[in-house]
Amino acid sequence: MKYDYKEKFIYTKNPQNLVFLDIETTGLDPLKGAKIIEIAMLKDITGNEERYESFVNPEFLIPEECSKIHCIYDDMVKDAPLFKDIAKDVISFIGDGIVVCHNASFDLLFVCNEVAQAGIFLKEIFYVDTLKLARQYFNFESNRLASIANAIGVKVDLSHRAMADVVTMKAVAKYIFPNMYRKDIDIVKPLVYDHK
Repeated sequence: MKYDYKEKFIYTKNPQNLVFLDIETTGLDPLKGAKIIEIAMLKDITGNEERYESFVNPEFLIPEECSKIHCIYDDMVKDAPLFKDIAKDVISFIGDGIVVCHNASFDLLFVCNEVAQAGIFLKEIFYVDTLKLARQYFNFESNRLASIANAIGVKVDLSHRAMADVVTMKAVAKYIFPNMYRKDIDIVKPLVYDHK
């Protein structure tokens, strides 16, 4: 299904139709075999918050150096579904929403790669990157998600797990978008992530 790019935009005063997404992985590059081991998403539709989260079995042992970062270990994912088994649920949850990530090129490369490996046709994904917006429109001392959250007074869950980061990202976005509006930036046009 193709979308009219002109119809996809975010009002910075009252951003809607956003799907916050974060993943944890076994490495940095899916093209070199790294896999998703946890995915979390959150959306708020007319005041009703919906969440999706799942561990994912990568079908190999998680490198120790990665487990030290996100505290996800082999025994936690051994009975989890393979990504191909949840790929349709992931795409369905995103629906027509605009995906919000912090460093979107990382998250979406993994997600789109895994969806493609599952043999599922993937429409274009419209997205905004809070990391890019922070760099372009703000002057935080550090643009790491946790650092921005601390700078604006948002309590951060230090577990570095997918849903914890999603909740932090939503709080950061609730600061970023209205402050862009105050800078006379009324609309943000999302980028299109084409997996091809």
